Amino acid sequence: MKILGGKWKLPILFQLMSGQMRFSTLASSIPNLSRKVLSEQLKQMEKDGLVLREEFDQSPPKVEYSLTKHARKLKPILEYLYQWNKPALNPKK
Repeated sequence: MKILGGKWKLPILFQLMSGQMRFSTLASSIPNLSRKVLSEQLKQMEKDGLVLREEFDQSPPKVEYSLTKHARKLKPILEYLYQWNKPALNPKK
């Protein structure tokens, strides 16, 4: 639970469940998350073995992030949490 703690790790993991993403795509998919915090969180998640960072040798530089095999095992849990939280995200008026 310690490696999943914090405000942004679960939203980042949830976005990466759909597959490999570039930093800019990931940043734009999570509103209110600054690029600085995203970068810090991705570094920590890479260190914790949840995220893979793949750097391509090209110009301009290209970096893509994806989930490790270990992190993909969380998919059913994250989907359940998303469904559980859906009413809170879209309250009835």
